Parts: sequence; structure tokens; C-alpha cells
Amino acid sequence: MNEEKQKFKIKELRAFARGQLIGKYGVSILAILVVASIYYTAALIEASVVGDSTPGYVTGLVIDVVIQLLFGIFAYGRSVYFLKIARGDKSLSAADLFSGLKGVTDKAILIQAVFTAFAFLGIIPSVLLHFRLIIVPDEYFYYFSYGVLLLQALLSFLASLYFGLSFYLLSDDKEADVRDILKKSMELMKGKKGRLLAIYLSSIPLAILSLCACGIGTLWFGVFFETLIADFYLDTIGEHPYDPTAVKVQPTQNPSDGSSTLDIHL
Repeated sequence: MNEEKQKFKIKELRAFARGQLIGKYGVSILAILVVASIYYTAALIEASVVGDSTPGYVTGLVIDVVIQLLFGIFAYGRSVYFLKIARGDKSLSAADLFSGLKGVTDKAILIQAVFTAFAFLGIIPSVLLHFRLIIVPDEYFYYFSYGVLLLQALLSFLASLYFGLSFYLLSDDKEADVRDILKKSMELMKGKKGRLLAIYLSSIPLAILSLCACGIGTLWFGVFFETLIADFYLDTIGEHPYDPTAVKVQPTQNPSDGSSTLDIHL
């Protein structure tokens, strides 16, 4: 890591992400679809085995927590995959998405537990409503439901503001202790929260535009945004993201007279 931190503008990070994904969109989208299908299949199984009764509701909550924790394995693999794209790593493979199954499974789950805890806080109002500890009139139930969704989104974003770099840090140092990783993420995000917020807010128009293509554009946006956040991580630790447009100039020896010439590689 460089001592002097890079300070690329957000538009520069976007340019890096676009260039890094050239020729990789198809396989990246397919890889993400495979992981998403695993997650939603598990969610469908959960929905099919629980009922509306109190025991069924509690069982559903327990299963949901387990699914969320196990998804940390794929969250880690996703970070490994897109970090390789951000670095221009030629060893990139769709198998990287499943790298959380090798050696770091426990750590990935423990890190995911932090995000799961934040998510669970967001559903507390729904739990209280189910057990009739709070009463919501029917005419306000619609607003209550969307309020819960908004609370979950805000809490998830709050978690990312502090611990969003944790999986990348684990990818770079698999021997690190989880507590040290979480602490390091918080330290790196000091003074960077506003920058990450700006990345999220500036991406909203693109996200909305991606919905215009019958939702298919969201796949492209998801891959682009994951790469952008990986570039943000590299910029935060002071590492220059891979720039495929950079021109490398190397001096070579002129065989005729021994003078130096410039060998330009695009």
C-alpha cells in the first residue's frame, strides 16, 4: 500500500471501471446470476417450509438469519472476483466467486454476521407487529411496510459506511483476525464516508436508467457498480486501479546504432 493515498475523482474511478470491464461483462453477469440464483433458491425454500403461525414465523426468521450468514461466503467471493477486475489480474475466473469455500469460510461468515445484525435491526418493527406488541391501523399499514423497507436500506448502507471494505481486506490478508479487519475497515472509512455516499448518490440516475430495459440493464449496472466499489477500495488504500488505457513507454536499444528508442505498448 502506498503511504500517499491516491485521490482519484469519482468520474475517474468510473472510467477505470468501464475500461476494466471491457470484454468481461458477459462472464461477470453470468457469474453474478449463478450466485443470485443460489441465494433466491434458498429464499424460496425458506418461504415454502414456513407458515403464518408463530412457530412458522420464528422458524422463518431463524432460517433467514442462517441464509444471510452463509451468504457471507459468496459476498467474500464477489469481492475477490471484482477486486481482480479492478487490478487487471489475468488469473480472473468465475471460480473466484466460490473462493470463500476455501480456508476463509469462518471469517467470511463472521464478517457477514455484522451486516446481518444491522439487517435484523431493520425488521424489529415487523417482529413487534407480528407479536402484536405494536398496533398499526389498516390505513397506515402500506406506509408502515415501506417504512420498514426504507429502514432496512438505511441500516444496510450505514453498515457499508463502516464495514464495507471488510471483505476486500480479508481478500488481501486471509490470515488477519476478523476483529482487526473490521477495525481496519472503520479506520479506512474515516473521512471517506462522504465520498462513498457521493458514489452511491451519483449512481442513482444510472440505476434508474438501467430499469428502462425491462430490468435487464440492472445486470449490467450491478456488475459495473461492484467494479466501481472495488476501485474505490483500491483508491482508499492508496493503490492505483488498473487502467487499461494507460500507455506504457519503455526504452529499447536500437540494433543499428545502439541508441535508445521508445517502445510504446498500448
